[in-house]
Amino acid sequence: MRAVAIAFLMTLTACGQSTPPPPPSGPQYQNAQPIIDRLALIDACLALAPDRRVVTINPAATRTLRLSGEAGNLDCVVPDDAPDPANATVLPALDDPPADAIQFVRAPGENPGGECYQAPEVRDAHGELLGWVLDPEGC
Repeated sequence: MRAVAIAFLMTLTACGQSTPPPPPSGPQYQNAQPIIDRLALIDACLALAPDRRVVTINPAATRTLRLSGEAGNLDCVVPDDAPDPANATVLPALDDPPADAIQFVRAPGENPGGECYQAPEVRDAHGELLGWVLDPEGC
């Protein structure tokens, strides 16, 4: 009976605990807020075009993202009259992104820097890995 009580207490103790995220494994991206602010839109857009993994963020545009992959480029847009990311739609890519655009790859996955470099990690306030920022110059 005592063993059952101890097991029960240990279960209760463990119930309130959560596993901390793994520690950073590489360089950290310092200006993550534009990515974090658009995370719901990023996820909605990637759900519409899962074969495109690179998300290009124009810091001046809050409702448009560029999605890129081997299948080509698409723009993911949320109409001004329906700002909820659930209203996103994909269109053929139009204008080139500005020079200050951020190229982001959403986690999970492996660091997309490959053998050339380690892409900086983007983590939320709790330390959870959100993805990586690519070097626009590449290797």
